[in-house]
Amino acid sequence: MKKLVVVLITVVLLASFGGLVWYALRHSRGMPVEIETPQWLTLEAPFLEKEIDLKEGISQGLWDSLGAKEIKLLYQVMVMPWPKALTPLVKAKAFHNKKEIYFYLEWNDDTEDRILEVNKFSDACAAMFPLDEKTQIPSLMMGFLGKANIWHWKASQDREFWRKEERKSSAYADYHYPFEEQETFPVSKETPKSAVNDLIAIRVGTVTPKETQNIEGRGFWQDGVWRVVIKRMLNTADTDVDAKFNIPKRLCAFAVWNGAKGDRGGRKSISDWVELEVK
Repeated sequence: MKKLVVVLITVVLLASFGGLVWYALRHSRGMPVEIETPQWLTLEAPFLEKEIDLKEGISQGLWDSLGAKEIKLLYQVMVMPWPKALTPLVKAKAFHNKKEIYFYLEWNDDTEDRILEVNKFSDACAAMFPLDEKTQIPSLMMGFLGKANIWHWKASQDREFWRKEERKSSAYADYHYPFEEQETFPVSKETPKSAVNDLIAIRVGTVTPKETQNIEGRGFWQDGVWRVVIKRMLNTADTDVDAKFNIPKRLCAFAVWNGAKGDRGGRKSISDWVELEVK
């Protein structure tokens, strides 16, 4: 009887030892991690036989007939001073008419900030589209993993372009592009040809204007709400630097700057990736 017990104990010990050896060999390079496919919010861009002439306005009645997606925003943490304010969300809508694609962004802002001077910063918004479809992009907060096309609307530029109001200063303080690390510096600025800057970026700190500016946009502030419409031709001749919309789904992201709260450059509220579905 004792001999049987000893044999059973020996078998159990050997089996346990063998199991430990197998486990160690199986996970000798670390514990396996199961990566889940991210579930992004979907923004639909349906086909509508409509056209918006921004010279006449943004066709608010048309946009009111379309459903909006509420996209949560986070503050882009950069360097001190740490953020003191946040634009919590932006409402987004989109459509196309087979010739042009339109985006509508709406967010709450207590003040209309269209002046960009020393210690005064402009309200603004931007849409970003990664250009490399093969790049795996797990999180926007991790930064650029490839080339991106950015459409940057600024209230101060809108004021100059649409209202034809000349700036009071010959140079802008803190005139720089979105998603940049550098913050305050003065540069000379030419008369804008649009209220939106069409930009290209390869990684953080490389945002520059494209040679060809293809984007139009216009914004209106009323009763504490900004409403901005940005449009571009649906198809593009230069797919190396222009966002493509000839695919059913693609990623995009949005950002909002509150000038009265000191937002400028990298200080902004930004969304996670959103999946744009062009129908």
